[in-house]
Amino acid sequence: MPFRPGGEMTGRLRFVLALVLAVALFPLLLVAMAQTWGEAREEQRVQRDRMVILGALAASELNKSISRAQGVIDAVSTRGFAFMSAPGGCANAMAQISEGDDVLTNIALTNPSGEIICSALDDARSLDMSTEGWFQTLETGSQRSVSGVMLGQVSRRPILVVASRLGNQDEFRGAAAAAIDVLQASRILIDNATAEGSKVLLVTPDQAREVDTARILKPVAIDLEQELLLRVLEVDRPEPMQVTIDGRETPAVLAPLVDHELALLLVSPSPTAQWGLISVAATFLVPLLMYALALASVWLAVDHYVLRWLGYLRRIAAVYGSGRLDVVPVRARNAPREIRGLAETMGEMAASLEEQHSELESSLEQRGALLREIHHRVKNNLQIIVSLLNLQAGRMADGEGRMALMEARRRINALSLVHRSLYEADDLRAVHMPGFLTELCMNLQQVSDDGARSISVQAECDEVSFEPDAAVPIALFVTEAVTNAYKHAFKDQTSGRVLVSLKASSAEDLTLRVSDNGSGMTETASHGTGSSLMEAFAMQVDGETWSESNAEGGTDFVLQVRQEKTD
Repeated sequence: MPFRPGGEMTGRLRFVLALVLAVALFPLLLVAMAQTWGEAREEQRVQRDRMVILGALAASELNKSISRAQGVIDAVSTRGFAFMSAPGGCANAMAQISEGDDVLTNIALTNPSGEIICSALDDARSLDMSTEGWFQTLETGSQRSVSGVMLGQVSRRPILVVASRLGNQDEFRGAAAAAIDVLQASRILIDNATAEGSKVLLVTPDQAREVDTARILKPVAIDLEQELLLRVLEVDRPEPMQVTIDGRETPAVLAPLVDHELALLLVSPSPTAQWGLISVAATFLVPLLMYALALASVWLAVDHYVLRWLGYLRRIAAVYGSGRLDVVPVRARNAPREIRGLAETMGEMAASLEEQHSELESSLEQRGALLREIHHRVKNNLQIIVSLLNLQAGRMADGEGRMALMEARRRINALSLVHRSLYEADDLRAVHMPGFLTELCMNLQQVSDDGARSISVQAECDEVSFEPDAAVPIALFVTEAVTNAYKHAFKDQTSGRVLVSLKASSAEDLTLRVSDNGSGMTETASHGTGSSLMEAFAMQVDGETWSESNAEGGTDFVLQVRQEKTD
């Protein structure tokens, strides 16, 4: 079978070697995967600790801002009337104090009715604070109050209001209040926690708002469970937890800013995004790439150093198989040493086979020549016997003796013709039956013609051949059948026809039929010597013979042979 690149041998060897290497390197890949997993877990732990620290720093920063604001308000509340009579006006004094602290957005004084009578922001003087919870707390007798997170009506930013009571316990004269910018107070947290994918949320027991990188509040983009909002009332220190975003749990930290009122929720980005693609590549993708490169290298190396040369040697072997043993695998001189050694062995084998082939051809030619010589000598010897029989028959008067010699001559002639056909043929193992039967019929007609009768002997034969051991009995069978026809079928006739036909009805079934258009066989002739000989010849070829009348009134001698023909 010719070599086909990429065929079964190529694919199987490549696959097996690649599989062996893959199995050998797989533990290293597992180690890389385990290392990647461990580093990812460690990164999650580091990220969680960082978020806890950020939460604590944010709470500390906001509490410091509240303490500073409380100190400012205490000072203002004790000298409230002094501020109102200050040179340049109360508003100017409040503005100067507010400008000294970037966390404070406004400082204001109210009257007992909640109206702002002095404010660092001019736009805030028309506001009424009487409905605010922190004002009502002071109005009922508390000395200090801190509001929840609210949206400043002037600044439009989330603020905390720190307020102190003006007047004594029995007389309420108003309030001194300072507004703290919650986002500005938590700037350390916001600036350090807004990595890609992270979220910063201000959470109260009622709602949650998200802080973007511009320190602007916006509606939160994730759904928070009500239980998480209520935990603002309980949390007193940064607390790690898990929140669900888009159906996936994500690490988070809840850090208190104002006890029981305000907390910061820090949502971590996904571990891979926080960790970075470089770390992933260093711990897993690089070993995976090396794993793939190793497999590809083996695949290409096997193809270049093994399969290419095996395919070449296979083509050389196919050339040797076709009989061209003189081809030398020259290209294999550039192959690896092992392949080169195999090619040299194949070349030596081809040279040895060519030498043996030459010797066998010479022996066959000698054997053929000897066989032809033997067949030629046998044929010549038989012709000598025929000549002797002719001489002997010529000296005898007509009668049974002369007839017996003539019958013997016919039989010997048939044997001689077989040997002549063999030594004249190219193949000494078979007799080509069409030519052989035609010549045998002509010979029988010449030998049997006595000049007084005109009887033709014709042959019809399919393209079949027989081995010599089968051709001799068949030739003798035809000789006896034609002889019987001359002796008995045309005894009282001067003309007639004998047809010898050999037909192959199948690969193993051949029928020899000798037909005449004479007067038919007599009872005595059907049990004579010729009939006995024909039965004997049929037995030699494992065939069956019988005689039957034909449509022309003559007789058919039939021989059916069950023997594989040689085409």
